[in-house]
Amino acid sequence: MTRKRILVLTDDMPWGHRSIARAIYGYLRQKERENNWQVRYAELDAKVKVSSEIYKFVYRFSPGTNKFISSLSKRRVFRRLLSESLRMDFAGLEKMIKRYKPDLIISAYFYHTHALAKLREKKGGKFDLWTIVADPWSINSVSFVTGADLHLVYDEVGEKVARSFGISRDKILKTGWWVREEMYRKYDKERARRRLGFRDDRPIIFVGGGSLGTNSLTKLLPALLLVKKPVGVIVNTGTDKLSYKMVNRYIKLFSKIKRVRNLVQIKNMGWIDNMAEVLTASDIVFGKAGPNFLFDVVAVGKPFVAITHMGGQEDGNIDLIKKKKLGWVKEKNGGAVKFLLNYLKQPKHYSEKYNKTIMGEAKRNEKSLEKVTRAILTRG
Repeated sequence: MTRKRILVLTDDMPWGHRSIARAIYGYLRQKERENNWQVRYAELDAKVKVSSEIYKFVYRFSPGTNKFISSLSKRRVFRRLLSESLRMDFAGLEKMIKRYKPDLIISAYFYHTHALAKLREKKGGKFDLWTIVADPWSINSVSFVTGADLHLVYDEVGEKVARSFGISRDKILKTGWWVREEMYRKYDKERARRRLGFRDDRPIIFVGGGSLGTNSLTKLLPALLLVKKPVGVIVNTGTDKLSYKMVNRYIKLFSKIKRVRNLVQIKNMGWIDNMAEVLTASDIVFGKAGPNFLFDVVAVGKPFVAITHMGGQEDGNIDLIKKKKLGWVKEKNGGAVKFLLNYLKQPKHYSEKYNKTIMGEAKRNEKSLEKVTRAILTRG
């Protein structure tokens, strides 16, 4: 019996699309033998480096200004222009298809999906094409590809938006969010704390900005000069070297102030490979409300405090946090600092307030990869 060849494809940049692709690939890879599959993974440069650099700058230094760019992308004319502009990607994609000979391509990056749809139309490719809609509630119109055979969306919101852009119901699959299985792994909290150097029972706050990092993280650090009780802080700056250096400067400052030195213990981390274990050691998470980071935090069962988000693109994540009771939104007028100081007065209350709703969301998302597997089996 011929093995079904599945290719999970994404861009080569360290952002959420890659995290989703790795989550799906890792799960399907485990199912190879029992389902007679051959699963492969590829990261392909999308040839949009200028756009990527602009996006990274906005992401790190001015996330609110992205709202204007996001509003333009919702127009149907923008969607058509983007689709037409992606012919340049054909050479790399053709080479990849020749190498892997896939029966099914699951694309986690919409640039690739548009180009693949055009390529298949032009050259008569015989592969099925599925695409991942990589935002839960604020969905860019270019995420939907007329030539794709299936659109994987987070929930009924994604389904409704897809339908509004002319995607038929039979080409939409609601799965929940695609979180890496390792995020659901159970770690011993006390052991995780000790591995990070925390030896007492002080509350530990995780401050993160997603894979690219953001200078918004540093807005919380000055507030640590005001704390009156012991606290541990883990700062995750991702690939952002500037923010990493800035945090180190704060650590040096705190070390010179005797009172603060005894109360505040900071662990400055750049890129984190063992994210599930580090989050397990934490009690609450402050950070940028990107969907992958948010749902990673949910998977580990921690409450989330949104201190910033990408305007337009991540507006829906703010609504999602509020409506699903996954944590708090404290972006304006020093709200994050005030919340931090209030949290330290009664950390157990805040850390446990939304346990039930967070765990409910985690369980729903944990089934997402199983739903993808079932769809592959039932759709042939």
